[in-house]
Formats: sequence, C-alpha cells, structure tokens
Amino acid sequence: MLRLYLPGVRAGDELVHIAGPELRHLRTLRLAPGVRLRVLDDTGGEHDVVLERAGAREAVGRIVASAWPARESPLDLVLAPALLKGTKMDLVVEKATELGVRRLAPVLTRHAVSRTGHVERWRRIAVAAAKQSGRTRVPDVDAPLPLADVLAAPWPGLRLVPWEGDVEDRVSALPDRAADVVAVVGPEGGLAEDEMALARAHGFTPLTLGPRRLRAETAAIVIAALCQSRWGDG
Repeated sequence: MLRLYLPGVRAGDELVHIAGPELRHLRTLRLAPGVRLRVLDDTGGEHDVVLERAGAREAVGRIVASAWPARESPLDLVLAPALLKGTKMDLVVEKATELGVRRLAPVLTRHAVSRTGHVERWRRIAVAAAKQSGRTRVPDVDAPLPLADVLAAPWPGLRLVPWEGDVEDRVSALPDRAADVVAVVGPEGGLAEDEMALARAHGFTPLTLGPRRLRAETAAIVIAALCQSRWGDG
C-alpha cells in the first residue's frame, strides 16, 4: 500500500487534500480513484484513505480508518554527525531514520571535508525513509551548527562520542537504562584533540566502537544501532 506523508491530517477529518511532492508521487504511479492509500501525519497517526479523485494540482481522498500503531522506539535518540561529503550524509540520514533516530543534528567540525549542508534534501530523504520503513514519525533534521554549540546544548540523559583514540569503554559498559541519548560522531578526519577535550568538558563519554577503524558514515550508523539495541527497541 502506498504511504504518503501529510502533516496536518488528523483523525476526525473527512477528507485529505494531496498536493506538492506527494501528489507527484501519486501521479507517477497513475493511481485511479478507488485505490486505498495510507497517510502518515506528523503526530504518530496513520490513516487509511480511499482516493476519490486525482487532478493535475490536487488529489482528494476520504479517511476510512485511523490508528496510532506503536512502532516508534522508546529511546529519544539524537544523532549529531559531522558533515560528510557527497552522498555519505544522505546515507546517514536514511539509515538513521530507519533505525528510529528521533532527531538529526549535523555538526560543523574542524576536519570535516564538507562545509555546507543540504537540509531540505536531507528532510526529503528522512520522509522517504520513514515511509519505507513503516515509521509513524519523521525525525527532525536540524540545520548544521558548530560543534561547540551542539556540545553546549542542554541535552538530557547520556552524552556519547565515538572516539578512535585510547579509550576502552563500550556501549555495553554504560548504564542498563536510558531514556535519552545524544551521540556526536566525528568526520572523515576525526575530531581534533581539543574538540574531544571540549566534548569531555560538556559531559560526553568517549566510546570505542571496536578494534577496527570505521568510516565516519559507518560509525554514525553503528552507534545508532548500538544505542537502539541497548536502550531502545532493537
């Protein structure tokens, strides 16, 4: 069943109006009236919709059922990856969404190859990945901020930073319970020593992800998966 993301749709609405990118998606598939769709709203609800008409500028469907399935992780996980070049950042956004990350907070670091963000593209990727993976919420995707600003934010819960330096702690050594976690991941060139010192000063715990040196995009995906496995629904 085709899944669409339509913020603002609510249970109790009789009709949904489909325009913009979701209309283009629908028209590409040449769906005819009578087809059943599933609409994801921005509050965790899913709505079964029967398509009534599909025009050039708008499609209209009728809500026939609404539900709030429990598919979101209980862990409020924020992933803060350094900007990566090319499609690597796209990959991180896509896989983080599939893994249940609640928020992506990209950071600008000293050794990052990329210095510019493509926030709107990342948000589109997050929407597509949420629909594909059956999530009921689309993660927030922030505009990139300097590392110092992200480190200084008042994050609740655990603060983690994978580090290829001389550290032995792993995710498995951390407390058994956590409701909130933020994980900062360095760029291709790694975090500088003074950046790590600043992270420690703000209460971030350096962790090893194992004996092998991982690419930055791999490290971001791995830390998200490990956090979900230990404290979420993984």
